[in-house]
Amino acid sequence: MEIDLERIDALDSIFPDEVKTLKCIISYETDSRLRVKIFDPAKERYEVPMSSHHEVSGHRMQYILTITRQMFGFSVSRTHEATSTIFNTTMEGLIFSDQLLQLNMALSSSNVYGLSGDHKDGLLRKMEFNYQSVWATSVEKRHGAHPFLLHVEKDGHASGFFLQNSNAMDVVLSPYPSITFRTSGGILDFYIFLGPTPAEVMAQFSDKIGKPFLPPLWALGYHFGSENFQTDEEISALVNSTFPLDGVWVGKSTLEENMEFTVDAARYPNIEDTISDLHNKEKVLLVDTRPAILLNSSLYDENATNFVRDSANKTIIAKVAGGEAALPDYFHPATLNWLQGALTTYRSALSFAGLFIDENEPSTLSDGSVGGCSNTDSYDDPIYRLRNVPKLKKKTLCPSARHHGGLRHYDVHNIYGWKSSAVTNAALSGVIKEQRSLLLSRSTYLGSGVHTGHFIKENKATWEDMRHSIVAMLNYNMYGIPLVGANICGYKIGDDPDEAGEELCVRWHQLATFYPLAKRYPAVETQMLNFGNDTVKRIQDAVELRYKLLPTLYTLFYSAHTRGLTVVSPLFFDYLDDKNTLSIETQFMFGTGIMFAPVLKPGVTEHEVYFPKDLWYDYNNPNNVIDGVNDHGLSNQSVSLDKQTYYARGGHIIVTHFSSFSNTKETNEKGDYVLDVYLSASGQSYGELYTDDGVSMHTITHDQFLYVKFNASQEHLRSEVTLRFPGHDNKNKIQEINIRGLTNHTKEVVVGDSTDLWENFTFQDGVLCVKSLELPIVEAFMLTYR
Repeated sequence: MEIDLERIDALDSIFPDEVKTLKCIISYETDSRLRVKIFDPAKERYEVPMSSHHEVSGHRMQYILTITRQMFGFSVSRTHEATSTIFNTTMEGLIFSDQLLQLNMALSSSNVYGLSGDHKDGLLRKMEFNYQSVWATSVEKRHGAHPFLLHVEKDGHASGFFLQNSNAMDVVLSPYPSITFRTSGGILDFYIFLGPTPAEVMAQFSDKIGKPFLPPLWALGYHFGSENFQTDEEISALVNSTFPLDGVWVGKSTLEENMEFTVDAARYPNIEDTISDLHNKEKVLLVDTRPAILLNSSLYDENATNFVRDSANKTIIAKVAGGEAALPDYFHPATLNWLQGALTTYRSALSFAGLFIDENEPSTLSDGSVGGCSNTDSYDDPIYRLRNVPKLKKKTLCPSARHHGGLRHYDVHNIYGWKSSAVTNAALSGVIKEQRSLLLSRSTYLGSGVHTGHFIKENKATWEDMRHSIVAMLNYNMYGIPLVGANICGYKIGDDPDEAGEELCVRWHQLATFYPLAKRYPAVETQMLNFGNDTVKRIQDAVELRYKLLPTLYTLFYSAHTRGLTVVSPLFFDYLDDKNTLSIETQFMFGTGIMFAPVLKPGVTEHEVYFPKDLWYDYNNPNNVIDGVNDHGLSNQSVSLDKQTYYARGGHIIVTHFSSFSNTKETNEKGDYVLDVYLSASGQSYGELYTDDGVSMHTITHDQFLYVKFNASQEHLRSEVTLRFPGHDNKNKIQEINIRGLTNHTKEVVVGDSTDLWENFTFQDGVLCVKSLELPIVEAFMLTYR
């Protein structure tokens, strides 16, 4: 549907160069996705170069669109509840000028999530005329740009809204409730996703922006490193530690004179032997990098066209930590080959398996360039200034800078991180062939999860920052970037050095057991804290638990990759009918079967946990079963520093490894399984397992994996091998099965069709434990208990 719009001449123009004639194209893309695009038909304007990954015509629409023509606007409601409006733009306020576009949108409730990133906003956004400035900058740690919101409507349904615009933007959250989008350029191009559950919104959103990549299994292990290793011996000491460990990270201290993609051979004369030892122990090396290329680097050519240019078409020079530098133009087609060549040479000296792109907002030490920016250019000093970022050039490039194809940095700054990730990922695939690599990025945009994960590096060793990491982790999962984690134990000491002690680091490791990404990368000041034996043991216990949970975590990433689901999520994703869950940000779901309630304060022996309307099983105490079905709400739970505070949800089967190994390769190849069955109040439960070799490319498209479903009742447990292919040979076995929630005392156990009773089982404290089974995971089985 196309609609021509004419500006009402009787209204005074507030901003210069207001467009008088607009075109609105409304596309019913799917039965649950609506697109509205408003633009100037007479003048080509910048649009985000992102196409939908899945576009089909809708057949049975879930929504009704109503258009108001006198004062243009539209409202969206659901087909079965036409009187309940989800989004309504008929309120005054549509502005379309050259450097300011505005759209007001009334909502059905104040339950709004999203828009933020690493910045310390709450999960449930405050609707008190709060301004969310969308401009990727290292200032106040606003590293990404995520103009997406998830809305829980007053009737309990969920919907999503994505403004596909990468210009500098303010989003005003008002108590009416309403949201105002003010962007400094581009067009108004937005998508509405009808859900009606949060998980369905996520799946619909991922159909648009692309589904997250499937990381290598070792990316989900424990990672440790430092940007301040001073010798080969310090790296070797980490490689030879007794902790389960998969990834060793190095950073700027390994560089020769701060030049990216170089190795300081004088400082690290034995680096090749160190890396060889690391590989022999089945661990991988990963590197912290930055986009900026110093002018004295062999990778810089002043005549090359694949660096960002100024308005006079000369390479723009910025100041960074190592000196003066140029920034790669990732929008230039030549940059991919240039970067792939650089990485090929670099990997021949430092055999890495993945990268973290730091400072790719891009971040600099200069405001614009070493020579400053124009004082008269309307792009360097636009008429509309963001509420929280008044100077767009602060600590980054001049907005008037140019990229390939005439693109202005003013338009593409917010997707520079996204584009750098896409190009770097493509370059890595050309360097590390046939195997999956790992890419993490500091700056992200919606759709970045197709190429990269996100690492929250520069946090502090404080209880507050540990708590906020949960909100950030949940937000990034809603943005389609599920591989996310904060720097465990903090990057630097906070204002109170006493906070950065052993208890904080233990609790943070316990929280990181359930991070999608578990990485510790401290600054030198926190790296060498001398922990006692008890603390080391508690941290090791937390890491070993993560390794035991890897089958479940890897399966969650498979679901994210194939269905667009989250790996971790807020409680309200599963309990929309419970309004108390809408504001809970200190507990979260790990998949849909585990609820984690981390301890986020020091000296705690009793912990208040909210239990939604379900049956909950305390992992640590078989006698502690919380009946949230009949008595949901807050409950005080006893805690100790030695135990994790997580609860299994009735109705789920959690697949874990029987024991922990020193790395994911050993775990995947030798790690037999345990099935922990938690029956629901109705006596049923369900689980699934995805497994492959953990490293090969295209295991799904090449049919080289195993997928198993499990179903349990009060009398039987069955497995169904729904997808088994010869290309994946899994020799692991199910050694043990634990079933909780049985209503009758078990006296007999039978495995398969055998007429013989299985003798090796116990029934104690309401838990049936069947041992020494050795059931091949690749074969379907049935267990009967009565």
